[in-house]
Amino acid sequence: MKWVLAVVALLSGLLGGFLLAPRSAETSWDTGSSASNAPTGGAASAAAAAARAADRQGSAPAAAGGVGASGAGGAESITEAWLESLDELDTFDQIGALHARLKDLDVSKFPELMKKLGSYAGSAVNWQVRSMIATRWAQVDPQGMLDYAKQEKGTVSWSLYSTVFSAWSKQDPQAAYSAALNLDSQRWQQAAIQSVVNTVAETDPQRAIHMAQEYYGNQVSGQGRWLYQSIYRNWAQQDGAAARQSALQLEEGAAKSAALAGAMSDWMSSDPMEALAWLDSLPMDSAIYGSRKQVFQNLLNQDIEVAKEYIDSVENPLERRQVLENLQFHNFAWQKSYEEIQEVFDWLGTVATGQTYDNRVSSIIQAMTQNDPDRAIDFVLNMGPGNARMNGLNAIGSKLVEIDPQLAFDFVDSLPYEDEKRRALGSMGWRLSQQGVESASVLVGAHTDPIVQRQLASRISGEWSKYDQAGALAWSESLSDEQARKSAMRSVLSNWIESDPAATLAYVSTLEDSDSGSVLRDAYTSWARNDPQAAVSWLDQLPESAEARKADIYRGVASSFINHDPMAASEWIATLEEGPARDQSVETLVNNISQTDPEAGFIWAVTVGDDNKRKNTLNRSVQEWIKTDIEMAYEAVLDAEIEASEKEPLLKMFEGKL
Repeated sequence: MKWVLAVVALLSGLLGGFLLAPRSAETSWDTGSSASNAPTGGAASAAAAAARAADRQGSAPAAAGGVGASGAGGAESITEAWLESLDELDTFDQIGALHARLKDLDVSKFPELMKKLGSYAGSAVNWQVRSMIATRWAQVDPQGMLDYAKQEKGTVSWSLYSTVFSAWSKQDPQAAYSAALNLDSQRWQQAAIQSVVNTVAETDPQRAIHMAQEYYGNQVSGQGRWLYQSIYRNWAQQDGAAARQSALQLEEGAAKSAALAGAMSDWMSSDPMEALAWLDSLPMDSAIYGSRKQVFQNLLNQDIEVAKEYIDSVENPLERRQVLENLQFHNFAWQKSYEEIQEVFDWLGTVATGQTYDNRVSSIIQAMTQNDPDRAIDFVLNMGPGNARMNGLNAIGSKLVEIDPQLAFDFVDSLPYEDEKRRALGSMGWRLSQQGVESASVLVGAHTDPIVQRQLASRISGEWSKYDQAGALAWSESLSDEQARKSAMRSVLSNWIESDPAATLAYVSTLEDSDSGSVLRDAYTSWARNDPQAAVSWLDQLPESAEARKADIYRGVASSFINHDPMAASEWIATLEEGPARDQSVETLVNNISQTDPEAGFIWAVTVGDDNKRKNTLNRSVQEWIKTDIEMAYEAVLDAEIEASEKEPLLKMFEGKL
């Protein structure tokens, strides 16, 4: 409906004007009439025009049927028909018409009107107009508004909480703060505190800081960091020096780091060299160190030449390396020519050494590739051997696949050595899958170089099988390289078995014995990482073709299960029948728990049936137990129900230590 657009167009004026203005300001709209308080000027013409528009539509506002039943300025005038009539007014008159309807609305009518507006089909009315009513309600009856907000759900409730606490804190900050502290939900409490503190910070930042300190104490993280940063950023826009000095007075920690980052935010963007000089003049701590890193990043993004000049002036090798390690050179590439980017690369070689140089090379070469792929390829191929060259090859591969996948494959094909091909392909799999696995599968499947298929097939089939197992499986089976084929199939089965274990096991039973065991081991291990109980419940359905790898499959499931929940995993292992599968599972359990609970590890180790595995698990558990309680470990070995020949090497571990 057209009236929805009209309402949206005038909201910002309403919210910034009358609805947030002091009540006394409304007298300028009053004609002195005690009957109607009719507005004058533009508002009067707006009200009249709205009435005329409603009359032309055959539905005068007074008879439209709304909330309440008295007075032209009451809630009964704000109906869907009346809102539709606003379409005939210009924006200024629309504001006046809505102002005339809202300003004298009785508090008792707010809840019913909010529900009525919320029932309209137009989403703009459901949110925007309700937001206007909420703002007014929060001014005149914040507690009533809060009680109403508690009954709402989802994003509507969130919006109402923000509105009521922002308006409330303008009139009575302490009452609003106390009300926020009394909220039951920590989530709503934090949201309310943020609304209160941010509103108070507009006029009294020091009081806002005191509130934040009182609420968060020393446990400042997440939302607390954001709040400190917001307070100080807004304060610095009014008085940067005062905000920075206040931030420096905070105790070292997360709050100080966030406060200093906020206080310096605009300064770092407008004059990073001056900001950096100021930071360098201060005694160093973690907050100042963190702010310096931010300045370096802003400095590079703003002016690489100034950044180079500064870095050249840093004599301390450690400080210079720390600066360079936090720079991302590709950020400035969009505004530089290829020659200018290469100059930065040449300059990097004069200021960076060792790993710092090797690691920083990648971002510059990516920028060169984005600018001119052919020249970037020639440049990297002429680099000497070493990590910098290998990182450069990887950078070109990952960037080329974004520009033109076929060009990326041509580049890989041109490389003479296998290790360089692998490095260039290193980041291509993920990027290819993000561009569409079907098209990527055509390129990889048709490629004759087995290295390409081995490096990329698993990633492609894994992404593909998340939504199309049949297509991914058929493609995996078609791959010419056997190693790539098995790797791709493992990725498919790891996804397929979660969604349809029966079909997956039926398919695996058709494979050769040498294939079925290995692919099922990986599939079950992956499944157990995501849902160990489900994976365990299907172990007794293993096909006969996987019998030779049964123990390995159990070991993989046990490992994933133990990492998730050692107690539940041990209860499951206790139910297993004696045999290789149980021994593998127990061995996995002992290896996992011996450091934290060597006594339990020893007890489990004694139950292993295979002689060699029992010997290994006993040794492992006793070695760890000696570190924490040698006397108890010694007594346990003496009392263990194992052969004397097995005790002998264990007892030797205690010689000279008791």
